[in-house]
Amino acid sequence: MELTFSLTHTTKVGFAKSFADFAGSLGQDCCFVIDRSLESLVESLPDVRVFYIDGEKEKDLNHVESCLEWLIDLNAGRKTTLVAVGGGATTDFAAFTASIYNRGMRLVLLPTTLLSAVDSSIGGKTAVNFVAKNTIGTFYPAHEVVIIEDLFKTLSSQQIASGKSEIIKLALIKGGRLADMVFAVDDLLSEEAITLAILGKYEIVSADFTDTLEKRIVLNWGHTFGHAIEIYYALPHGMAVAAGMVLAQEWAEIAGADEVFPAKELEKLLQKHGVNNDLQKYRNENKWRKFIMLDKKRNLDRISMVYLKKTGVPGIIYRNSNDILRDLEELR
Repeated sequence: MELTFSLTHTTKVGFAKSFADFAGSLGQDCCFVIDRSLESLVESLPDVRVFYIDGEKEKDLNHVESCLEWLIDLNAGRKTTLVAVGGGATTDFAAFTASIYNRGMRLVLLPTTLLSAVDSSIGGKTAVNFVAKNTIGTFYPAHEVVIIEDLFKTLSSQQIASGKSEIIKLALIKGGRLADMVFAVDDLLSEEAITLAILGKYEIVSADFTDTLEKRIVLNWGHTFGHAIEIYYALPHGMAVAAGMVLAQEWAEIAGADEVFPAKELEKLLQKHGVNNDLQKYRNENKWRKFIMLDKKRNLDRISMVYLKKTGVPGIIYRNSNDILRDLEELR
């Protein structure tokens, strides 16, 4: 006899005008994990219980242990709501902690950057750093994601560009209305664009939640090269992935793919939306390339290289890592 069943999880996504509006809707049994730079957000809340984290540099197991001890001291239960407030590093950390505390506690994510709103907060992946970036993690989708519109008004131009690169990636992978907005250079900070980006990622993720069917892997476009660039140059994630997307298109042409969305056209499209990178530097320098071997999608020595054939049609090329490194020499 053979039985097959599936388990589902529902994530509610909503918009709020301000943090005060959101905080007013919370019950008493909640606590916060907040990026240290956002301390002023919760100063006015009565009897607030907060664990502060200093972004990516504290996204590790030592701080997870400290957070777990803090939750135990609070007598937090499975129905206690853990609210994560911050960018992708903070939401990754809080979601991982929530997933392992009492085998899972209620989780609400409040992303404060455009990138985390359309990327790390959607899809259920959690992670902390161990030796390399995001090497330890779980799948644990949030019960609720709340987008605070006012917080995006305080973002730097680089933070906005970093988030836009993720929206552009999703738009070109999915096609449709969001892609039309990208090509028309419409406002990607609008509620419509953000909603379409979230829905686009959800559609891909829901077909392959645990990333085992090679459907979700298309979201890795730009990440094989992008993560390597991010590690070596300490570049913001979205900016590094944008560079990785263009380089992936150039690499696909070198690798002999039959149909490839033109890299130059992609580069110009990114620039129109204010996503600018020193791509020639990455073409000329090779020190960052050794970090390609840290790609989490690598299977033994084979890497699944995602590229874009045309709008709405991604492609995958399976290639030995040494062959990829050799091909990259032709980019100079």
